Amino acid sequence: MSAPSSRFHGMTPGQFRPRVEIHVLTQQSLIAAFFTLAVFTGLVGDQGWAELASATWVAVYHVFHAWYILARRIRGSPIWSVELATPVLDVLCITIGWIALGEPDSPVWAIYLYALVSYARRYFGWRYLVLAGYIIANLALGRLVTSAIAGTPLFDFGLLMMTILGGALAANAHAVGIGWRKAQSTALHLADTDPLTGISNRRRLLRDLDAMGAEPERVFTLLMLDLDDFKRLNDEYGHLYGDGVLQNVAQVLSENIRSGDRVARYGGEEFVVALPGTGQQEASFIADRLRRQVASSTVTTVSVGCAVREPGEPAADVLKRADDVLLLAKRTGKDRVHWSSMRKSA
Repeated sequence: MSAPSSRFHGMTPGQFRPRVEIHVLTQQSLIAAFFTLAVFTGLVGDQGWAELASATWVAVYHVFHAWYILARRIRGSPIWSVELATPVLDVLCITIGWIALGEPDSPVWAIYLYALVSYARRYFGWRYLVLAGYIIANLALGRLVTSAIAGTPLFDFGLLMMTILGGALAANAHAVGIGWRKAQSTALHLADTDPLTGISNRRRLLRDLDAMGAEPERVFTLLMLDLDDFKRLNDEYGHLYGDGVLQNVAQVLSENIRSGDRVARYGGEEFVVALPGTGQQEASFIADRLRRQVASSTVTTVSVGCAVREPGEPAADVLKRADDVLLLAKRTGKDRVHWSSMRKSA
């Protein structure tokens, strides 16, 4: 039977992780294949029509499920109605299979425990608690119905222990899931943050630029800023002093950009400011304001190279053009803004 679908609540379509999806799909498929083969070969049950029908349903459902994951989910184009229905159908597969076998003590019930753990990796908060309640309710239902079919007592020690174990496992899985998410969030933040200045680092910048450049007609401007005579400051006052200058400049830049703009330390004494949806006229004002604010608020000045993205131009090319004119600004006097001309046609 299948365990839960692989989706974190709040994920956008492009955030499904192929390796995790394929890993979970492999587990689900092996469980479903083992159950189906066990029924059709007579390893479990007596191959009655109900058992064969349930095994057929499980097989057909998991073939569709595998196609959906490989063709839609990991390609970043999920169908949200299917995403919502998948956990319900996953657990229902377990219940149908168990009831079809009609054996209260069948090991099939352990698959519910697998589902409880797997869901904790994808859902959290009240959503996980609702799913956990649904799983435990199915566990109890399966036990009651199979006990009635087998003619054994309905409310016995086995039902009590299964329910208690399911609830305890759900509580622990939920707690572990919360801790894992906090650790993941912290790790992602550290991986995307420059440790000295506290702003975005080059890794995060390049990822943001890739996203901006994915829309061919999207307009944006990139400003590349380089501290003037920074080596002299380091040589005269020491690297700790230089670190303080970098921190001050990062703070000034962060405080003087708009809410939708992005600033990152590109490397060394270079910073990049991305201005989404901004053409040259407005970007010129912002670039000069940043230059003046750095000069008046810190012990250094900056030279600025600017480039506006042309339709269809890769973000990496825009960044290179900004870097090229930054060098020109440094060579022609520093503490000034230079703009890139239109790129040459290929």
